[in-house]
Amino acid sequence: MAHHDSFSKKNRRLQGYDYRAEGLYFITICTKDRLPYFGEVRNGLMELSDEGIIARDYWLEISDHNPQVLLGEFVVMPNHVHGIIGLERASLPVTMALQCKAATVETASDMKHISGLAPKAGSISRIIGAYKAACTRMIRSVSTNPFAWQNHFHDRIICNGQELQRMEAYIISNPEKWAEDKFCINY
Repeated sequence: MAHHDSFSKKNRRLQGYDYRAEGLYFITICTKDRLPYFGEVRNGLMELSDEGIIARDYWLEISDHNPQVLLGEFVVMPNHVHGIIGLERASLPVTMALQCKAATVETASDMKHISGLAPKAGSISRIIGAYKAACTRMIRSVSTNPFAWQNHFHDRIICNGQELQRMEAYIISNPEKWAEDKFCINY
């Protein structure tokens, strides 16, 4: 039941879509139980905690580890992160691609089932998984709070310039509209 929402049983990803494809993606990642680890909003401005600074700084490093990634607008909120990730067409050098093919030809049928379950290298799932893992390790090493992320993340494929502008405006205005946000939980 991987990649399914436990409440609706709805598949989280667009069936048949290659999430390594060039394009823009709107991403939302929530903390476990939507606990406000990352700081608080005061007077319409996000004030980051130490954990929030880590989440922000590690987001900014995503493209350092993934050369095919372009980062767009993003915001770290008390209990979630919104961001736009762009993927450029990645190309392997021909020799590397041939080596990869040669190494997998013999075991391809044995590994087909397993490889269908795992996030593909360069995919949005792999990128977000690495980001969440790096943040978790660092936050747990410096914080006394029992930090965790929600198991999954939400994505939306951005289809055109108008949609991109709406998503950017939403991200930028998120702190100002925090009290109205569906992720706003008062503890």
